[in-house]
Amino acid sequence: MKPLTIPLSDSLPGMPKYGMPVTIITGFLGSGKTTLLNQILENKEGLKVAVLVNEFGDINIDSQLLVSIEEDMVELGNGCICCTINDNLVETVYQVLEREEQVDYLIIETTGLADPVPIILTFLGTELKYLTRIDAIITVVDSETFTEKHFDSDAALSQILYGDLIILNKIDRVDEQKLRELENFIQDIKVGSRILRSEYGKIPLALLLDLHLTQSDAYQAEVKDFQRNHQVNSNHLELDGFNYVSFQSDRPFDVDKFEIFLTEEMPLSVFRAKGILWFSESELRHIFQLSGPRYDLQADEWDTPPSNQLVFIGRNLEKEEILKTLNNCLVDVHKNPSFALPISFFNRE
Repeated sequence: MKPLTIPLSDSLPGMPKYGMPVTIITGFLGSGKTTLLNQILENKEGLKVAVLVNEFGDINIDSQLLVSIEEDMVELGNGCICCTINDNLVETVYQVLEREEQVDYLIIETTGLADPVPIILTFLGTELKYLTRIDAIITVVDSETFTEKHFDSDAALSQILYGDLIILNKIDRVDEQKLRELENFIQDIKVGSRILRSEYGKIPLALLLDLHLTQSDAYQAEVKDFQRNHQVNSNHLELDGFNYVSFQSDRPFDVDKFEIFLTEEMPLSVFRAKGILWFSESELRHIFQLSGPRYDLQADEWDTPPSNQLVFIGRNLEKEEILKTLNNCLVDVHKNPSFALPISFFNRE
């Protein structure tokens, strides 16, 4: 099967007049959720779209990698969205609904470790059910790294089971046989799954928004339990053994030392890493993405004072050891007198 070639700008069906539609984008670590979200935002055809971005960690990397959406951007507090579901999400959605300029669509991008069920039940089991409509749960899958071992994680399994639409992303990195095996595997887990293929999240907008796929009636039993107990089981991170390590520094990395860290010193238990990197050898900002054994660096101009911001996500990570190694990769200003911090660094408010 070849990738869809329908133009991304194809017109959307008319937006419904009742209940702001909500799309939840989920998927395991490194699957390409932010890339898909960027595709939507770059081709939204005048729709007023609000975005809620949530990350597992205490540094919002993804929000810095999104295309500029200015006042459309609304951020939830940090932490796994499915483990912090409370009035925070409800209140944030109300902020969107109460804006003077009406919002046409709400998109939530979850962390790669999120179970989408608590998010769904928050919309269906609170007063939000009268003001919003869950349109679809879209699950993004990394075609290259996805294996049965992903289901050592309850969250990864739930993302497939509750996905209304499964997108096999990064199909350019695998052959047709692997894609067919993945499709068969997913169909075995969830019979009748709707599956699309994509490169870099390039899917026509009409196949992503206003789909009317989520069947609210199918969640009635879970909604009643949610309303009765006012909570859902959200301890999957503890059960799965996932944790994160965050790193920030106002000193640049030595590029050679950082490369050694990536290739020789980084723990194999790191599943995902991402960040904004500053190297003493370069005047550019470097966007860092790591998924499994593959990593990528993209350079662009700084629009903020330079600094390093990194998040590593994995199983049972040794925080102190990782931080110690990263600190050893930093340039020592006292031992490198030729290195001068930019003026903007000293002018930071």
